[in-house]
Amino acid sequence: MTEKKVTEELLTRWAESCLHMGHLGTLIQRELQPNEKNARALDLARRASERAFALFSELLENGAQKPDGFKE
Repeated sequence: MTEKKVTEELLTRWAESCLHMGHLGTLIQRELQPNEKNARALDLARRASERAFALFSELLENGAQKPDGFKE
């Protein structure tokens, strides 16, 4: 098996993608009315957003750089 090195640049690009996915999940939650019809979609959007932000944090802990303009 060939060992591959993951660069800081690649980690940072992955982190930015996670941040975008997390924001999209948040936007979906804001757009859908909280009712029985949308309950499953809202739950999935919330879970996806939470996981994206968790992965974003893990990537930062492992060498990714915070995107320009990122505020905690």
